[in-house]
Amino acid sequence: MVFLEHLLALLLFVGVPIWDKLETRALKTSTNPRRRILSYRRIVLILWTGAIAAWIALRSSVFVVWPAVPPTIGQKVGASFVGGLAFAFLIGSLLQVVLVHRSAGARAKIQAAFKRLAFILPITREERSWFALVSITAGVCEEVLYRGFLIRYLADGPWHLGLWIALAVASIAFGLGHGYQGLSGIIGTGLLGAVMGLIFFATGSLWLSMAVHALIDLRVLLLLRPGDLT
Repeated sequence: MVFLEHLLALLLFVGVPIWDKLETRALKTSTNPRRRILSYRRIVLILWTGAIAAWIALRSSVFVVWPAVPPTIGQKVGASFVGGLAFAFLIGSLLQVVLVHRSAGARAKIQAAFKRLAFILPITREERSWFALVSITAGVCEEVLYRGFLIRYLADGPWHLGLWIALAVASIAFGLGHGYQGLSGIIGTGLLGAVMGLIFFATGSLWLSMAVHALIDLRVLLLLRPGDLT
């Protein structure tokens, strides 16, 4: 299984950023009206394939922190931090959605913010259905790959980088895998990956980080109505 772990790590560090760049270029230049749906299908297939490979390598332990992680880590992060973070995110997201639907100015700002990502964001109802599946898939599979597998691989695998360095490196890899969002998106996604890692350490499992991750992606469907970006 060591070879599989090396291969999976190589794909996360090198394969995903390269694929992201090529797919972004194809999405921006394609005239195929179903190109987004094709991309969504590929994302779902690639992420689930990677997550299954991580599960084969680590089995069910990919969903929980490993024994080498000191229990004091969870205590330092704190359950109160995790609960407060999740609650603040939920309230903030709900307020943002309400504001966007009640204020024309707020809606215009959201549309302007999302305009640079219009090449990958859903427009039609069919695309929105596929985007929902992509969001749930990303919430589950990316947490398995970048938190459940990659942090452990770097910290407790053949490299022995230490927990916090492993978290930082895995977060950078997570950000680079979202290059389609531009430099600011890479930095923001990397920081989000670090927060998800802290949630993982504090709770001892991936379940809460999976839920938060999926909700962050699904929120796009609440902020944008069909046809907003046409």
